[in-house]
Amino acid sequence: MKSTVFSVFKIARRSSLLFLIIIFFSGLLIACGPKKKYVGPYLPDEEIAIIKPDDKMFTPVKIISIDKNVPLYTDESSVAVHPGTHTLFLEAALDYPFLDKYLYFNQYLTFNAEAGQVYTLYASILPMKKVGFSWITSDMDPEKFIVKKYAVGLIPLSTYP
Repeated sequence: MKSTVFSVFKIARRSSLLFLIIIFFSGLLIACGPKKKYVGPYLPDEEIAIIKPDDKMFTPVKIISIDKNVPLYTDESSVAVHPGTHTLFLEAALDYPFLDKYLYFNQYLTFNAEAGQVYTLYASILPMKKVGFSWITSDMDPEKFIVKKYAVGLIPLSTYP
């Protein structure tokens, strides 16, 4: 009798552990893909464009919204959009560990996205000149700027969240 009870608990533990593992990996797969930020049905990869921010160490750049009405969340790493003209609202901050103040700017960038392309958004701040700029490149030709824009009105912050 005693061994039967323990075997039932072992089976229940294994099945619940398996269930939790399946849920965890399903959530992980869903969270890793680009977020759909367009109206309409899901389209295959060759019919959409992907926009992703660069992950440079000292100048992180975030996409705040797309087309002035689609907000993004801080944990989104890439965004899927329809081909066509899009306006990104971005945030860039200089985050060097030895500087007293952080330099920061927000900016709108408008560009034309093509189907099947992956675009990367970059930003850079030169602290000595107090100048910033952002640009977008395509993964097909990373040396060519799709759009480049200088930032006006860099804001010094004492802390950056």
